[in-house]
Amino acid sequence: PTPSPSPTVSLLPDSEFPITFLVARSLIDGGAAPVIAELHNVAQGLPVLKVDITKDEARLTALTPDNQVVSYAWRDGSITKVDSDIQYLAQATFDPADYPLDNVARMFDVADLRGVRGTTQSLQIVEYRAGEVLMTVTSRPETSTVFFRKDGTAVTTLGYTSVADITAGLEEVVGDGTALYGIGFNPTRGYWADLTDDEPGVVLSRSRVGGVPVFETRRSETPAVATFSPDLLQPAAIAQAIARYQATPDQSCDVTVDMSHGRFAPVARYDCAGTVRFTDMAGRDMTDLVGSG
Repeated sequence: PTPSPSPTVSLLPDSEFPITFLVARSLIDGGAAPVIAELHNVAQGLPVLKVDITKDEARLTALTPDNQVVSYAWRDGSITKVDSDIQYLAQATFDPADYPLDNVARMFDVADLRGVRGTTQSLQIVEYRAGEVLMTVTSRPETSTVFFRKDGTAVTTLGYTSVADITAGLEEVVGDGTALYGIGFNPTRGYWADLTDDEPGVVLSRSRVGGVPVFETRRSETPAVATFSPDLLQPAAIAQAIARYQATPDQSCDVTVDMSHGRFAPVARYDCAGTVRFTDMAGRDMTDLVGSG
C-alpha cells in the first residue's frame, strides 16, 4: 500500500537553496546512497515517487501532504530545488533506503553488458505499472532497458527450452502459490500461471515476459477446472518432452499444464508448430490416451 504523507511536514523555503553537500566518491562509485539519503532528508522524509541517478546527477521527487510533487537535485556538490518532470496520478510511493544504491556501478556494468549502450546511463526507481515500483537502467539515447530486482540482481530474459530457464520461469510465476488452475509458457505470452486467490471467486494471474519482472493481475472468475499443486511440476521432464517433440532444435512450443482432461493428475499439452502432443508430469507420452486436440 502507498504510504500516507505526514500532514505536519514543513519543507525548506526556496531561499535556503542551493545547499552544499559534498561526497568523497562519485555517484556511481558509492556516492549515490548518501546523496539520495540527503535529498530525502531535504524532502523531510516524504514518500518518494521517483529517483533518477546518472554519473553526474541525482534527483529525487517526493509527494507532499496535499498531493503535490516536489523535486530536488544534486550535482557537483550542490543540492537545488528543481521543477518536477512528473505529476501525481495515484502512483505508488517508496523509501529509497530500501534499494541498493551503493551498487550503481555494478548495475550500470550489467546493463552495459545487456545492451544499454547510450551516451548517458540512467538508473530510475519509479512505478512501472499499477502499484508496482521497479528499478531500471536505461540510456540516452535509449537503446534498451534492463530491469533490476529490489536486491540489485538483474531480471534475465528466459528461454523456453532449457531445464534451467523452464525451472526459473515456472518458479517465478508460481511464487508463493499453492494451488494452480493452469500454468504454461510460449515465446509470445512468456511464462504464466493462473492461481487461486485468498478471495473466493477471484483468479490470481502472474506473467513473466522477456526481461520484465513478474506481473500480477486479478480477475473475477470461478474456473470449471480442478486445481493442482505446483509441487507436481517437473521442469526437467517438460524440457525433455519439448526436445522430443521439436521438429528442429530452435523450434518453439506452446506448453500448457492443467486438469482440463479430467484425469487424476494434471496433463501437459505441447503444441509445436501445430503438432500437438500430451504427457503426464513425468514426461511420459500419453497422446493416444488423451487425444490429439
